[in-house]
Amino acid sequence: MSPPASAQSFAIEESNSRPNGLVRQFTHDGRVLEAPGERHEDELDIEQGAESEDKRPGIALSRTISSGPPYTIFGPRAKMFIIISVSVSSLISPFGATTFYPALNVLARELDVTPTLVNLALTTYMIAQAIAPAIIAGMSDASGRRTSFIICFVIYIVANIGLALQTNYAALLILRMVQAAGCSAAIALANAVVADIATSAERGRYMGYATAGLLVGPAFGPTIGGVLSQFLGWRSIFWFLVIFTTVLLVVFTLFFPETCRNVVGNGSIPAKGLNQSILGYIQQRRHARSNESIHDDQSIVSTQRKRKFTFPNPLTTLKILGEKESCIVLLYNGFFFTGMMICVASVPDLFQRVYHLNELEIGLCYISLGVGSLVSALTMGHVVDWNFRRYASRLGFEIKKGKQQDLENFPIEVVRFQVVLPGHVLGTMGILVYGWTLKFETHIAGPEVALFFIGFGVSTAFNLTNTLLIDLHRDKPATATAAVNFVRCLLSAAGAAAIIPMCDAMNPGWAFTLLALIYTVYIVLVFWIMKSGQRWRQEAAAKQKAKEEEKRAIEEAELDIEKHSSAEDTPTRRKSQEKQEEAEGPPER
Repeated sequence: MSPPASAQSFAIEESNSRPNGLVRQFTHDGRVLEAPGERHEDELDIEQGAESEDKRPGIALSRTISSGPPYTIFGPRAKMFIIISVSVSSLISPFGATTFYPALNVLARELDVTPTLVNLALTTYMIAQAIAPAIIAGMSDASGRRTSFIICFVIYIVANIGLALQTNYAALLILRMVQAAGCSAAIALANAVVADIATSAERGRYMGYATAGLLVGPAFGPTIGGVLSQFLGWRSIFWFLVIFTTVLLVVFTLFFPETCRNVVGNGSIPAKGLNQSILGYIQQRRHARSNESIHDDQSIVSTQRKRKFTFPNPLTTLKILGEKESCIVLLYNGFFFTGMMICVASVPDLFQRVYHLNELEIGLCYISLGVGSLVSALTMGHVVDWNFRRYASRLGFEIKKGKQQDLENFPIEVVRFQVVLPGHVLGTMGILVYGWTLKFETHIAGPEVALFFIGFGVSTAFNLTNTLLIDLHRDKPATATAAVNFVRCLLSAAGAAAIIPMCDAMNPGWAFTLLALIYTVYIVLVFWIMKSGQRWRQEAAAKQKAKEEEKRAIEEAELDIEKHSSAEDTPTRRKSQEKQEEAEGPPER
């Protein structure tokens, strides 16, 4: 895929070492542009065929020239700090949604409403969580990640203070929506940060680490909520969230570096104002001292331009739904994740009916789901990166460490979805077993084992489809993840609201069997994307290129017309001026 139009770049004359006075231009995503004069060549095409015995004939691939700046200046330790930070920050979203699950019945009694009305607070939370990231994520792609993180944390802290102090049902609904608006964008921002600092070849494992918080949170959130509610009362749940987020706010304000490539490039452009942090400053100073190559800071600084704040347009998130491949991946991602959220939402009611558990015991039942999600996050990212290297080796596609490859002719959909497939099967089987073990009231170990496989299978599919969406939208990763949030949260809200009435109407066994059957049919999408995804991507890129060329042609035509009009007007204006001077006569002395 071509680099984002907004990516800043710098040029160095190499007339002595390169033929015809070529200009080599390096973009901050590690790509190299070369041009004689105004002509630019985006990539080096390598024909795979008879020239190399270990490469398959007839395949044309593109790779990045090894020279030029690295994809990011952040070293392994700094990268790991950044990834751990965003992973922990993404906990605030599932914690906000699930920590008060075990206290639902207590809240209903305290506020004198039915459990159904308290469950409505979960639905409104998910709806607000679907909409809010479309605004904040768009802002982060333009103005930086740090600013967006800080705004999210402040909103979330204020909402949780209000929830801890509220005393009526209306306040609960409103403040839950504000809480969702504050925390929901953290997931989109976490995935965007991964895209900022990790190339496609290593993105799998980093995405696994970054989304671990999102996937583990629904499991351990209810456990924490159950403990707090049992011993300190339900209000302590929201005070815990206030303290947790305040710590995050302090850490991010002081130490978290700006990573947005539209703001700091590969990290070497000095951040200013709120975008600057202690770690970012140290990294930039270290890079400035050690950078002695042709792409030094002197050249980079010369490219800096004053950025104007533009109010984010939430409709850009919906535009992603209009792209064929992205829309299909989003629907698959959202529907499959909904299965796990349906199970999460059903645990308090169904486990209390079948096993007669208290709040603390219900909270502990989520641990197996969290362990399954955590195992997936820590292992399957490495598997998909290995699969990337395997395909690259098979196709003769040389991977340059620290460089972002052009994936236009690389089957990235096959690489990702080959690993998604076993996760899909395991998750579907887990949902089926979960429903029938509850129906026949087996030992509690039965549904707990099923929850482990649901967590592992769904988390695998969710992580890797998120990674693919970022591969497809490297220039706007936060907006792409906001689209994931939009679809995922709306579908999860509907599923969570419907599952208990479904279980009452047809018993848990058949309710979850229906869900498993839907996912069995849904596996067709996996094979469809693997077969046609690369072609869809290439067609979309060709259409986009044609639009850009047409726009450029129109701009050039308008410029030519303007120059021609100016050239014609000059003699006419001169004659008119001469006639006016003759009429006025010679100037007085």
